[in-house]
Amino acid sequence: MHNHSYKHFLLVFSLFLCLILPRLAARGAEEQPMEQQQLRIVSLSPNVTETIFALDAGELLVGRSDYCNYPETATTLPSVGTLYNPSLEMLLSLEPNLVISSAFVPEQFLDAVKKAGIDVLTLETQQDFQGTYTLIREIARRTGKDAEAELMILSMQNVVRNVVLKTQQSAKPTVYVALDFGSFDSSATKGTFLSEMVSLAGGINIADDAQNWTYSKELLMSHDPQVILLSPRWGETGEQTLKEFTTTKPYADLSGTIRIFDADLISRQGPRSAQALEELYNLIHQEQMQ
Repeated sequence: MHNHSYKHFLLVFSLFLCLILPRLAARGAEEQPMEQQQLRIVSLSPNVTETIFALDAGELLVGRSDYCNYPETATTLPSVGTLYNPSLEMLLSLEPNLVISSAFVPEQFLDAVKKAGIDVLTLETQQDFQGTYTLIREIARRTGKDAEAELMILSMQNVVRNVVLKTQQSAKPTVYVALDFGSFDSSATKGTFLSEMVSLAGGINIADDAQNWTYSKELLMSHDPQVILLSPRWGETGEQTLKEFTTTKPYADLSGTIRIFDADLISRQGPRSAQALEELYNLIHQEQMQ
């Protein structure tokens, strides 16, 4: 290249860099998630709160719901109330610029939050184990924690794979998940995340013949499952719930083994779901493991 042509090329190339690079940088900044120090998040769902802390982004949270009780640190954050009836006034006083919800929060409440100029992320993950990974990735994208999310998901997938391999060598007992009982019987019915968890953990979920988390006493008694997983009732210890279950008709007539389980751990789609699957496997196959 002639000297004159080379100088001309350098001049044009320098102009290109001066004009184009700032635009590319600006566009890149727009596509990046909000800088962490600028984000002020209110989480309205326990699994969202767990995920944010697990992704090492807990410092971005300025508020939570009453049910966001894990990790322990989360309980030090101000609460905006229950999932079903949160306080808009309390939420606005925390001055968030992002509100994240995964389920049960009234649509009109979220609309009011949007009208106040606050960004709302509603996570409607599918009711299966894959949906857990979707939830983690969505939250990671908004908090700038994509790399952490992929490492977490890889680790979870390894645990899930190991559990599923173990189930191939195990007998498959019939299982009933008792979420509530008495005047209203609630269980992990067909099409729920918890039902898939029972299946992945090597159990046969008897409640797969019903829908919408509701089960009948007649069906429960006719199946008489081998393993009954009992969730402690709100405000009760596992022992108190177990005593009530085993002394109340018709449940007292069931012949299956009853085991108390941690509903917060097992029924929340989030970073502890692989650990929950392992725990579920141990609960279902306890006899075989002894």
